[in-house]
Amino acid sequence: MYWHLTVVAGFVLCMAFSAGAWAAETWTVVVGEALAEDEAIQVALDDLIETGAVHGIDFAVTDDAALPGGNVLVVGNSSRNAQLARLVSEEAFDLDAPGDDQGYTICTTARGGRRIVAVAGGSAIGDVYGLYWVWDRIRVHKRLPDIDVTRVPTLKVRMGAAWGRRGFNGNSKEQMRRALRHSSNWVAGPAVLDLVPWEAEPERTVNAGNRDKTRKLIEYAHALHMKYFAFANEFTYHPSLLQQHGATLSPEDPKFWDALQDKFRKLFTALPELDGIELCNDDISGFWDNYRAYDVLHESPESDWSYAKRFRTFVQKVQEVVVDEFDKTYFHFTWGLRLHEQHCQAEVYCDIFTDDVPVEGLVCIPKITTADRWWHQPYNPTFNQTQHDTVVCFETMNYYEGGNANIFPTFSGQYFQTGLQTILLPEDSNVKGAATLAGAHADDWGTTNAYSYVLYRLMWDPDEDIEVIARDFCAIHFGPEAAEAMAGIYLLSPSAYKYGLHIEPVSYGQYNSFLHMRAGTFPAEGYSEIDGGREHVAFLREIYLRCKPWLTETFLYLDHGLAVAEDMRARYDAVRPHIADPAVAEEVENRLNMTRLLIATNIGYVKTIFAYFEYMDRPTETRRAALDDAHAGLVEAREAFVNAPGFGYQLFGVNQIIANARAALDNVAAAKTALENAPTRAQLEQTIADQQRRYAEVLQKHGEEAVHFAHLEAQIDGRDILNIRGDTYTIDHLRWDGPHVKECTFVVPLPQEGVTVVPKDIYSRPIHPFVLEQPTEENDYTVRIYLDDLPGSKDWVICDLYYVPQPPESLGLALPWK
Repeated sequence: MYWHLTVVAGFVLCMAFSAGAWAAETWTVVVGEALAEDEAIQVALDDLIETGAVHGIDFAVTDDAALPGGNVLVVGNSSRNAQLARLVSEEAFDLDAPGDDQGYTICTTARGGRRIVAVAGGSAIGDVYGLYWVWDRIRVHKRLPDIDVTRVPTLKVRMGAAWGRRGFNGNSKEQMRRALRHSSNWVAGPAVLDLVPWEAEPERTVNAGNRDKTRKLIEYAHALHMKYFAFANEFTYHPSLLQQHGATLSPEDPKFWDALQDKFRKLFTALPELDGIELCNDDISGFWDNYRAYDVLHESPESDWSYAKRFRTFVQKVQEVVVDEFDKTYFHFTWGLRLHEQHCQAEVYCDIFTDDVPVEGLVCIPKITTADRWWHQPYNPTFNQTQHDTVVCFETMNYYEGGNANIFPTFSGQYFQTGLQTILLPEDSNVKGAATLAGAHADDWGTTNAYSYVLYRLMWDPDEDIEVIARDFCAIHFGPEAAEAMAGIYLLSPSAYKYGLHIEPVSYGQYNSFLHMRAGTFPAEGYSEIDGGREHVAFLREIYLRCKPWLTETFLYLDHGLAVAEDMRARYDAVRPHIADPAVAEEVENRLNMTRLLIATNIGYVKTIFAYFEYMDRPTETRRAALDDAHAGLVEAREAFVNAPGFGYQLFGVNQIIANARAALDNVAAAKTALENAPTRAQLEQTIADQQRRYAEVLQKHGEEAVHFAHLEAQIDGRDILNIRGDTYTIDHLRWDGPHVKECTFVVPLPQEGVTVVPKDIYSRPIHPFVLEQPTEENDYTVRIYLDDLPGSKDWVICDLYYVPQPPESLGLALPWK
């Protein structure tokens, strides 16, 4: 063990020298023999050695038989480290470990021309957390500073929450090691659906293999002093479960509840190593393959069971199995998509979690936000309403940032801290922990890693100076010389985004406080390629009317956001020379520019919206000139945004208002007539339904010549367009969460010639797949299939695609909107 660590130290040290670290400071880590066998200690020491070498610190490890010369790091309290016991007896340290198992004390003393640092935890895991504080201090200061501190975490449960098919922190050893660095003590692994021994194939065999892998992960989690749980949206199931119990999907059917309980009885019987589960009853998006979903809280409207009775019964039935039968922990994520329900309505929450729901083994997880991860909203009022323990869930506050957005990170620390302080105010607060609904998958300076670092610090001390936390984060990633100024820029970021992107008068008083943007997209409402923007214009008019009494104030907020973004960019000019890595320095500058351009485009969008309706409602030359100016400004801002390095946004809504504004400027009367004559949503849906009936007739009549060329299975949450050319496909994502394509296989390529594509619906919710654009020479023989999962949440779209070697007109399938 010691030889291994010393070799690692030497290897990484050589790497550090090659990078320019010419002088090394040497430290010996003294660890008791029993403690040295602890896996978490070994992981922490590996991280300490590797990071130390990067900063010119050579760590070697030895046992506690004697106190070596030179600088010494002594790990373990007096009962776990003989040398610390001796130092305390000699009064070299006035130190004792805290009584809390998770806490630690770190002291530094100078003795005989050398430094001795002692890390004394309340238990072995306290020692680990103490080592990681030393590790963190090295990353911040680029050396091992004197440390004199006692730290005990305020929040005892620190978990990486889960969503969908995979947890964020428990799917590999590396994920769990990263979670340990942030002191997580609960991690999530595979989804419940992928672990239950279903009475069906191939799921039974596949899940048996999943459980074998999961057992090894659970064993490793336990070795790191972590507990391990699985997540599920509910009620999700394999059809064999209902068949086995003869159950129907109704809350009034006792066999339904038997099936629900059997799902978790099967799970824990087959995988008793699992420590608990986390469930969520709303936003049922976590199902796939042959699994199905039933919204027990809202479906079966024929039942007279109330919402609260359904929810309460669900919790009680799960608790009976998970807690009472198997003595496991049951986390219930109380997230929901409706403003009037339990997620953020204290009265409804209390109507569910009554005294009839035992507190033992049940932990509720409300989000810190009243709604989703948007700005301009109050904190969730459901904390401290009942005696049930709660864990507060945090999520990154950056719903404007898609995966390819390349904007400056959002630092949510101020909002998180004051929210945490608010819900911890009562002396009998029921808040016992915190959950991070995102995992830091890379050690970078982006939004997710900043979010993870801030919460790591706040879970231990909710009152710690947020400016210190920001400065430490920036010191880690940009260096001590740049830390102060970069922290100032990070701390400004929420104001830039909150005020520069949100339209303030429409951001209060409704569930969605951010209507016109989402995750790297300016969506266009309706079927803008068909209806000429009619529905999008109607959507924008509602925004305009909400803001009309306060147009001046609306732009004061928006302009403030832009001013903050420009201030961030200006401040960076002074700090850039202090960032050693030129690539990092350039990327920071590009991202700050991208943030400014995004906000400028958004402001141009809003100004054009308002000027458009002013002119359309009462055309005057003055108002036309105002619209002309706004339109030109938006076009200019859009062009600068689109041409910026790393641009990655979808501008559907922006492009639509540019087109509608241009039409109004060209001929306002004709623009009004065009909108009035454009099909309404109801008319379009009827036209689409007529087309789809014709699809079936064409396939029946032309079955012998129709060629089956592709099969699609995809989960769709909102609206997407499937583009197929030859035997390749792409998807344009228009609205809500992105698509999950399980399968898009080609039997034969779509020919490079004019044919008529006909979808054959196998399973989908209305509106079913329809052809938006047939393949022609003009579009390079590309067919575009519109996928619209109209109801809430997501569901499968499964269809076969055929082509008939005739033009659409001859088959009665000419597209009405063409």
